Amino acid sequence: MATKNTPSKKLAAKTADPMITTHFLQSGFWVRNLYACMVLLGTSFLLYGLTVSFGYLQDDQIYIWDNAFVQKGFAGLAEIFGHDSLLGFYKDPKLMLEGGRYRPLPLATFAAEVGIFGKDSAASAGHFMNVLLYGLSTLLLYRIMLALFPREEGGAWYWSLAFWATLLFTLHPLHVEVVSNVKSRDEIMAMLGSLGALWAIMKHFDTRDERWRWLAAAFFFLGLLSKENTITFLAVIPLTIRVFSGVSFGHIFKATMPLFISLGLFLLLRALALEKSIEHADELVLNPFFGMNGLERLATTFLALGWNLKLLFVPHPLTIDYYPYHVPKVSWADWRPLLSLAIHVSLGFWAYKTLRKEKETNNSGWSVAAYSILYYLLTVSIVSNLIVRTSTFMNERYLFLPSIGFCIAIAWFALKKLPELMSNRQTWLGVTILSLIAGAFAVRTWTRIPDWGGDGSGLVESAIQVSGNSYRANYYYANMLFNKQYKPLEKATDQTTVAQRNAILNEIEPYLNKSLQINPGYRLAAPMKVQIAVMRFNQDKNLEKLLRDFEQLIQNQPANGEMLGMVLEALKSLKGSDPNVYNFFCHRVGYNFYFVKKQDAQGAIEFLNLALDNYGQDRNTIQDLIQVYTSVGNQNKVRELQQRLAM
Repeated sequence: MATKNTPSKKLAAKTADPMITTHFLQSGFWVRNLYACMVLLGTSFLLYGLTVSFGYLQDDQIYIWDNAFVQKGFAGLAEIFGHDSLLGFYKDPKLMLEGGRYRPLPLATFAAEVGIFGKDSAASAGHFMNVLLYGLSTLLLYRIMLALFPREEGGAWYWSLAFWATLLFTLHPLHVEVVSNVKSRDEIMAMLGSLGALWAIMKHFDTRDERWRWLAAAFFFLGLLSKENTITFLAVIPLTIRVFSGVSFGHIFKATMPLFISLGLFLLLRALALEKSIEHADELVLNPFFGMNGLERLATTFLALGWNLKLLFVPHPLTIDYYPYHVPKVSWADWRPLLSLAIHVSLGFWAYKTLRKEKETNNSGWSVAAYSILYYLLTVSIVSNLIVRTSTFMNERYLFLPSIGFCIAIAWFALKKLPELMSNRQTWLGVTILSLIAGAFAVRTWTRIPDWGGDGSGLVESAIQVSGNSYRANYYYANMLFNKQYKPLEKATDQTTVAQRNAILNEIEPYLNKSLQINPGYRLAAPMKVQIAVMRFNQDKNLEKLLRDFEQLIQNQPANGEMLGMVLEALKSLKGSDPNVYNFFCHRVGYNFYFVKKQDAQGAIEFLNLALDNYGQDRNTIQDLIQVYTSVGNQNKVRELQQRLAM
């Protein structure tokens, strides 16, 4: 008969609360698992070895090949650790993104590659290092998986949950961006630091040696220097130790205290390094939720979270572009965010209740599934836009760490729960299912990797096919067509080639116009729009249409210096045009828009002087200029124009 636990007995037990000695990490890992490790490492190189021949693409420009600190090689290390990670690209602290980016450790490895291999060979070296680090991360993950899910005595490694969970992670197509894009090494290094910290904490509880706590802090610090999402392991590590060992939270908190010291040191270094950025005007490029109210923002966030879950199970189609509005703006009247909210809340609540219940009953029936869910929710939280806002609704690389939870859950269900539910302890069915999933993942990964090669055209073409409602995808596709198809024919004059050029422009314009329709303030697209508008004018001589395009661009992007410079040059070349069209345009833009609406006298002067140069007797333009110069106190100009008006 069980004895009744009185409050005094509970208090006495709590006071004693001896620390449990765990047995996470068994000796002889390499001897017992050499073949498994060879398969995992070999799979990484077999899949991604092709990338060694690739060059730099996408954000590699910002972080590597156009980053002045990185391009200095070893001489740039002090600046890399002493400044915002983007200062080497933007050069001017005033241009820094709000919130800052401090990820110096990956940049230091990029600089080392430049220093060792030179600028011309650094890309190949960078891709090789990404593949190598990815392979090593799978080995560390396998070590952790074996600690949580030891092989049965006499069991083969290729039947084990630990191996299959790691293999699914290795093959998952969502990781192609992380491995194939050199810049995304920050994700791999953050994972190595996070899992390294967990491994060291396990060693601490196995050995009770205090030194492992401080090694865990060192790994955690390196992870933070790689990417900030490492911080989620402050919750993941206690959760893992608690679920798989039963060590009390008190002992876990004491063991992980050095990690908080690492966090404090990182935050101090970050604060000292980051430049004070100016507050940029809110726009869609910086804030994907621009123009949404709070409820729309929350609904769209949960829609994206639902897409994340879908991509974990069915990683197709894949794209580099989840910018507005590939992920559409939605409200709570849409069923999709409601379903996503219900799924996430239900999963979180069920996982929490399951772990509490099974802790009380010592029943481990569903605890692995519950752990996997909580692991996923914790690691995805920081990139979900629920806690901090990111520059896009979602990204495939954001799921790199969270996907571990998914892989654990799938492998566990196939190998452990499915045989139990079928009253059949044989694991062949589960292995068959996992083999099919792994095969499908491998094929999708293999077919996705080539998109990251060459000049990036594969990425652009796949993005426009998948993300046709994204302003970025439409612009980059138009830009690719212009540079690859139109420019080589630009100087030809024969009728056949001229007809080809016109056909290409006809293909480019809808994509460019859609980009600016979705995001009227998109600064990259505006200069190309000016170019094409001028080309069209040279063909049809329709001045009103040209000026209408210019006016729309100016009203949407009044501070876009590159675009304005191109517009002003085009207007100067049109000197002598019909004043009823040209000068009236300059009045609308210069006086009505810049002077009256924007209160920008200098902008007004630029356009009104163009009108005066076009037709010097335009009394309306002279009166406009008198008013503008009066507002800025330029009396000399006022008198000069008054005299001109009196003539």
